[in-house]
Amino acid sequence: MRDMLHCRRGSAAFATVLALIPLIGMMALGGEAGSWYAIQQRAQGAADAAAYSGALRMVCDIAQQPGVTCNNSQTYDYRGKQAAAQNTFCNSGDTSYPGSKCVPVSGITQSVQIASLTSWNGTAGTYVQATVSQQQPARLAQLLGMSTVNIAATAVAKLDSLSKPPCVLAITSTVTFQGAATVNSPTCGISSNSPASNAIGFIGNAGLTVNAPSYTVGGCSQTGGSQCTGVQTYQQPIPDPLSAVATAIGALKLSAFSKGACSSTPTSYETGSCYNAGNSVSLSGTLSGTYYFTGNVKINGSPTITGTATLIFFGGGSLTITGNPTIKLTAMASPAGPLSATVLALMRKLLIYDDEAYSSKGVNISGTSASYFDGTVYIPNAPVTYGGNSSGAPSSGCYQVIAYAVSFTGSTTLDNSGCVGGTGSAAEPNVQTVRLVQ
Repeated sequence: MRDMLHCRRGSAAFATVLALIPLIGMMALGGEAGSWYAIQQRAQGAADAAAYSGALRMVCDIAQQPGVTCNNSQTYDYRGKQAAAQNTFCNSGDTSYPGSKCVPVSGITQSVQIASLTSWNGTAGTYVQATVSQQQPARLAQLLGMSTVNIAATAVAKLDSLSKPPCVLAITSTVTFQGAATVNSPTCGISSNSPASNAIGFIGNAGLTVNAPSYTVGGCSQTGGSQCTGVQTYQQPIPDPLSAVATAIGALKLSAFSKGACSSTPTSYETGSCYNAGNSVSLSGTLSGTYYFTGNVKINGSPTITGTATLIFFGGGSLTITGNPTIKLTAMASPAGPLSATVLALMRKLLIYDDEAYSSKGVNISGTSASYFDGTVYIPNAPVTYGGNSSGAPSSGCYQVIAYAVSFTGSTTLDNSGCVGGTGSAAEPNVQTVRLVQ
């Protein structure tokens, strides 16, 4: 008996068991805190989505982009809460949003608040703030005096107008400069929606002169010089303002024209009718009206083409400009043709539309041509290449290029210094962007 009282065998195990009790408790408490962190991360994602969606909806009221469908059937507050609901966060009892993933849980309450702000962190502007929170009972944390825990996240999205929106927009691919190209577009710049690292690329540095504010969704590359210094990279994409025009013309049938087909003679040059170019037409003289071509039109030699016109190339038709012509055209303010009034309104100031596919060579403007354009050249499915010694300059107004991709090579010159702000014939587009600032 005396030996048993003095025996120390098993004392270490007993001490270990005593020590494990608080250790296990701390580990369990850490696990509970870890679950709070996971919930907070989900709450932050919901807040980000809510603020961004609310701001996108608000853009509809501030400056809806031409040709961009904007669903304004609900308020910005509704759109923000809908986005939060799609990320599992809803106000209690308010779960009936389309795509909602909210599941009520006994003892857990959630809150989603969306607010419009006129300033944030002392900076004036238009902002949408989303605050998402979840209150739930504490379990092991009750040992520390906590009966409930509130997990919250906040996000703020800002609506921005680009101070100098682009006159040259690559809606899908890149903008490339090579050779001795010169671009002077100080009041409306250049933008690429490509996410590639060379979304705007400068190849070579001798002779390249680019004076234009530049934006890109992706990065900027250069083989020499410091041209990328002035390019704002990793920006929001700029919506194609004429996408509805591309859709409508892509669905255009020959039967829609008054003669039920495209004429094969130049007498069909009357406005709003269709002409089958058949690879042989060469435009010259004065144009006045809206012209639809199904064949390939080549402007070659040294003709002078003037007037007020809108040129539509559809069904595989294309335009090539070579030689040394002089082209002075102003886009129609009220285009005509077998399209809806809504689409024709979007075509205001549209100078050239070409639906040529990317698999072909695209639109090439080369030689020593001189183009004085007041209007928009829209080539959504193929690249536009300015080469040789070609030059483009608005005698008045503003020359805008929206294309799949844009390339400046050779000694080409583009002068858009005539573009100014406002809403007149020389105005660049008012582009709204949304970005998260918190």
